[in-house]
Amino acid sequence: MDISYLGLGLSALLLIFPLLIFSHLKLKLSGQLFNSFIRMILQLAVIGLVLQFIFASVNLWLTLAWMLIMISNAVITLRGRLKFQRKVILPVLIIALGTTTLIIMPWLIVLTVKPRPLFSPTFLIPIYGMVLGNSMNSCALALERFESGLADNWKAYLSRLSLGASLWEAALPAFKKAMQTSLVPQLLTIASIGVVSLPGMMTGQILGGASPLVAIKYQMMIMISIFSGVCITDYTAISLYLRKRFDRYYLPKP
Repeated sequence: MDISYLGLGLSALLLIFPLLIFSHLKLKLSGQLFNSFIRMILQLAVIGLVLQFIFASVNLWLTLAWMLIMISNAVITLRGRLKFQRKVILPVLIIALGTTTLIIMPWLIVLTVKPRPLFSPTFLIPIYGMVLGNSMNSCALALERFESGLADNWKAYLSRLSLGASLWEAALPAFKKAMQTSLVPQLLTIASIGVVSLPGMMTGQILGGASPLVAIKYQMMIMISIFSGVCITDYTAISLYLRKRFDRYYLPKP
């Protein structure tokens, strides 16, 4: 069922409540609210037109080109967010997100859904967006926590080295902590799906007329794919960053 432009406009009136709350608490967020929603509307309008063209064309190269744009934007966004070791972080992000892409997407296409045509953009682009977005956010959290874990415990790290530990052994506590920090929110989200919350993909399919059982199967598939992608991205990113963060004597690079 479609939403009329009048109905969409009426839904925008719900923003009156955040604005009233901002006014009551004297929060200077009204300008940011309008800026954020205007940018969202413009960006979604452009993306909607682009995706409508790609979906109608069903062209493999256009689909792959858009996926390349998606991962490039994710890398640029991540590099802008991570303020440490800017010289080495770019290849780490490219390889980590690229590895996840090359493992998760072919698996889903060839083994799970088997869409017709095989590289259908209506399947590839939405699924990839969900996997990539979650992997990007989790990767940022994992790398930030790993770097802060090292920075807060240099004495412990150097002590382990002095006792004969390898680079991997000396950095393992920070590695494990970073992975746990990035993965626990994902697991909590997964555990709450169904009874506490109905996720966006499942809700969208049901609103689009799909059977709840079909929507549930797709939601199970995407949550498994997202969590696997997050794990692969975080592990790959931290492993690569660990190698580039230290010199051949296992001492931190400036």
